[in-house]
Amino acid sequence: MTTHHEPSAASLTHRLKEVERDLARAEKDNPEHVHALTEEKKKLEAQLAQR
Repeated sequence: MTTHHEPSAASLTHRLKEVERDLARAEKDNPEHVHALTEEKKKLEAQLAQR
């Protein structure tokens, strides 16, 4: 039996900052990744909003 571990707010915030940085780079250099990064950013923001 495994339990689902919720990431801490600090780790979510850290990951959100990484995604935002990657998204800024992707918009210039790697446009095919913009959609996936935008979706991940929305997911992280939603998780943080629930806290």
